Amino acid sequence: MIVLVVSDSHGRNEHVRQAVEQTKKKYGSVDMLLHMGDVETNVEEIMNMIDGPVHIVAGNNDGGLSLPRQLLVDINGLNVFMTHGHQLGVDYNLHRLELMAETNEASVAMYGHTHYPYLDRNGDIVLLNPGSLTYPRQEGREKTFMVMDVDDEGNAEYYWQELGEEEKRQGFFSKIFGK
Repeated sequence: MIVLVVSDSHGRNEHVRQAVEQTKKKYGSVDMLLHMGDVETNVEEIMNMIDGPVHIVAGNNDGGLSLPRQLLVDINGLNVFMTHGHQLGVDYNLHRLELMAETNEASVAMYGHTHYPYLDRNGDIVLLNPGSLTYPRQEGREKTFMVMDVDDEGNAEYYWQELGEEEKRQGFFSKIFGK
C-alpha cells in the first residue's frame, strides 16, 4: 500500500495535488493520503484527490475547519498516530508526542508544524514529520513530503521526496547536456 504523507500546505492545494501526481508517477498509485494539518482552505478538494482514504488533522492555522486534532489510523495493522503537533510542543522536543503514541498503542507518530522533515526509526515508535509542501525551513528550503510503502503485514519502508524533483533534474541535465 502506497501512503502519501504531507503537511503544512497552507492553502496551496496545488502543491498537494503535485505531490499526489508525482507519487503516482513514481510508485504507480496513492492508496492513502495523510495530511498533518495547516490546510487552511478547501479541505474537500484534498479529500477528493485520490480514490482511497484521506485523513487530515487540524493544524494551528485551521481554525473554523471541522477537523480532528489527532487521529489513530490503521494501515494494514500498522497503528499510526497523527497530529499537527503544536499542542504537544513539538517545537521543543518530541517527548509528549511519543507518550501520546504510546498511550494510543501506535508504532508510528506523525506530526507537522515545524516545517522540518524528520524521521527517527531508532526507538520503539517511529517519529515522522514530512516537512512542508509550501514553507520549508530546513537548509536548502526544499518542499518535502514522505511516501510510505506498507506491506500486507504492516511493515513500512519510508521514502523522502522533494516536490518537483523530476523537473529539477531535467533542468539540471539540460544545462549540462544542452537538451
